[in-house]
Amino acid sequence: MNMDEKYIGYLKYSGKSVEDGFLDIRKSAEALLGFDVILRYFLLKEDPSLSKIEFEIPIRIRKGSWEALIPKTIEAWILTGGGLAATTYLTALAKKAATDGFFETGIAKDIKKTFQNAIIAIQWIIKIAKHIGSFVNHKFENLKVEKESNKLYVLIPNKKNKLIKVQKKYYDLFINCPGSLFSKNANIIENDRILKFGVFKNGVKRIVTISENEKQIFYNNDENNDIVLPELIHGQFVELEGEITRATENTNTIGFRYKDHILVCKPKYGIIAKFKESIISNDNNHFFPKVLLKGQVDRTNKNGDFKEKKPQILFFEIIPLKSENQNANTFLT
Repeated sequence: MNMDEKYIGYLKYSGKSVEDGFLDIRKSAEALLGFDVILRYFLLKEDPSLSKIEFEIPIRIRKGSWEALIPKTIEAWILTGGGLAATTYLTALAKKAATDGFFETGIAKDIKKTFQNAIIAIQWIIKIAKHIGSFVNHKFENLKVEKESNKLYVLIPNKKNKLIKVQKKYYDLFINCPGSLFSKNANIIENDRILKFGVFKNGVKRIVTISENEKQIFYNNDENNDIVLPELIHGQFVELEGEITRATENTNTIGFRYKDHILVCKPKYGIIAKFKESIISNDNNHFFPKVLLKGQVDRTNKNGDFKEKKPQILFFEIIPLKSENQNANTFLT
């Protein structure tokens, strides 16, 4: 078996500067974090239930390139790192497969397909951006839409009036992508180091590249456009440890300190008053110093897009983690 046949897809840096298979520590960390954010973003578009599962991306180093690989055994990686949430996910997937009548394909195959489709979506986003020469500030008018084999396609022109035919689902993903989604990975591209996204489908390897000449399309160096906590992806279910800094009943929100950021959070359902016993102590009317906040990430902006730089958390449970701190802030009303 060809080594590549063991993998669903990959992110790769290749060129003279990585001919021995190495990036420096900082660039390696930046590349991994960037790929992790990109992959999870598109995975959640394919299957939002994956937001509850933690998994790690394996790395293989070989001469001539630096690669982050997605193995065909990804279901094993999910089970290893995902714990109970992963088991629950696989059980639910098995039930769905049995109900829908495709259980014979195997649940693992469906997980592989989810990852495969996520990488294919990444490739199409890159193709569109390269075609129009921009990843942000794009404006399309009077686009032609065609239907083919029960699928909708959009014909997107560039400055030279050349057209690219794209499935509408990829067009919709493109116009809603965060502007700095590819910045970390694009930042590492140099003259002798190009970025590749590859996927294996039906025995064929499909590759999309970003060269140094195309780097500026995807690299956003405006600090004001940086996404706060990019690992918190819209729609993702999260469990965050932090501190409550305030509770304001007239706005039905709380302030939540997480990784040196104060996030505005509000109940997914109902009002904050029903969470009061989880927020403050009955003994001294002070906040618990540390809590576990369970909820869903919301990055909806005023235009209805999922591009808000600073996320909100729509919480449904708050669990005190430590004994009360007599010096904590008092409950606000």
